[in-house]
Amino acid sequence: MRFGIVAFCLAGAVALAGCGDGASTSSGPPDGSIVDPSERLPGGDVTVARDDVQAFSERAPALDFAGEANFKSGDLLFRAVPRGAGPLFNTRSCQGCHLKDGRGSPPASPDEPLDALLLRLSVGEGSDPDPIYGDQLQGLGVAGSGEPRHDGALPRPDAPYGDGAIGEAFAYIETEATPGQYGDGTPWVLLRPVYKLRDLSYGPFSPDLRLSPRMAPPMFGLGLVEAIPEEDILALEDPDDRDRDGISGRANFVHDILRNEMRLGRFGWKASQPSILQQAAGAYNGDVGATNAIFPVESCTAAQPGCSDQSLREPNSNPGGVDVSLLELALVEFYSRHLAVPRRRGWNSETKTWSPEIQRGRELFFAANCVGCHVPKHETGVAEGSLLGDVDLNSLEQPSTPRKELSDQTIWPYTDLLLHDMGGECAPLARETAAGAPCSEGPECLWVQRCEGLADGRPDLFASGSEWRTPPLWGLGLARVVNPTAAYLHDGRARTIEEAILWHGGEAEASRRFFVELSADERSAVLAFLESQ
Repeated sequence: MRFGIVAFCLAGAVALAGCGDGASTSSGPPDGSIVDPSERLPGGDVTVARDDVQAFSERAPALDFAGEANFKSGDLLFRAVPRGAGPLFNTRSCQGCHLKDGRGSPPASPDEPLDALLLRLSVGEGSDPDPIYGDQLQGLGVAGSGEPRHDGALPRPDAPYGDGAIGEAFAYIETEATPGQYGDGTPWVLLRPVYKLRDLSYGPFSPDLRLSPRMAPPMFGLGLVEAIPEEDILALEDPDDRDRDGISGRANFVHDILRNEMRLGRFGWKASQPSILQQAAGAYNGDVGATNAIFPVESCTAAQPGCSDQSLREPNSNPGGVDVSLLELALVEFYSRHLAVPRRRGWNSETKTWSPEIQRGRELFFAANCVGCHVPKHETGVAEGSLLGDVDLNSLEQPSTPRKELSDQTIWPYTDLLLHDMGGECAPLARETAAGAPCSEGPECLWVQRCEGLADGRPDLFASGSEWRTPPLWGLGLARVVNPTAAYLHDGRARTIEEAILWHGGEAEASRRFFVELSADERSAVLAFLESQ
């Protein structure tokens, strides 16, 4: 797909993507100079006029009385610690990572453990879990008293496991300065994260382990994303770059457990989950340590007897002995589907135009072909009801009915939901001391991962170690209003939206260079456009 950059070319600037007549697509206007008033309401009817600390936590306005009750009940569960959570976990509740339904924050210093940032694990060239630590590092364990205990609290493998589970390891981040400068000479400094792990509780990692840091993303607008017809997303694929614009988006396909079939991946940083329901169930299991009907098995491995022992002590009375019931899971799904999108800022309702700086930034955003991945506009289809059934606080009823408030909406998420190669590569996991000297074993010997660019080096189903799903941009400018320490990109390395742009590479390298060569005023306009989201 090609998006026109006529407006920018007529302005006398040199567009890296080339100048010419932009071809219109069904997913957005042909260039940034064309204004569609519906963009001021990025979630269509599921948009709310709020720009304060609660901007991401409002319900869809069209919910009726029963729907509002379901939403509030799901909200309470989202914030609560489930009975039987653990034995191993990263956080105590969903809200523990998704602060006020927004994005998470990286630790403030190397002395702080990872909280809203987790590490996915795999060995070899695929997605096979580490035989000892599984597919996710969990830094906290539940002691015999039921209180959480941090990793490193007990001696290593010969600890008295009857006293509860031990967090798996202590992971922390150090950074390396990466300087650069704009075309006009203005300097910048990016911080490249280096991941270090110590105090492994259950023995060494596999020698070919791969780590993937994942920051908690925002929760709002998910129900609208889920309602975009699959065929519309697949129509945006261009794996062979037949239009020669340097962008080769492709879909990830994942196993839908309840349907028992492969389906389009939409959620997660590598589009590795097919639905909000499965994403929520997986997060409960992996992040909180709460089993459920979709993921009924604790994350303990054979090498973690303290975890298995503690799991037998967990209190629960749900069918199947799981920690989260189907009704609770359905309420959390309902809540997650119906979080509304905040309204865009900068729109003049009298003139029906954007502010001049935002409009200029929008034109430059299109001119740079950022919309080759961040596709502006979509239409939702019929938003099907939950696979678990219609929820009414006390029961689930089948068959479920479609959600009218999410259906047939014109939305502006600025995403294609496809995978794109963002460039870079990772060195094999190294063994080093804290000072950086090579080592092979001993308590002073850390496990260290360094990567170039945005790569994590870890495949995820059909996604490679340098591919990421295009995240929606809506709400971007409110991220730090909701959470003052929020960070950007998949691992939170970018402290600002500007830094997030500068980290782009691979398929986005031409767009990044375009931004780098802009004047200071033009860069400010692009950022004003993004802040208005």
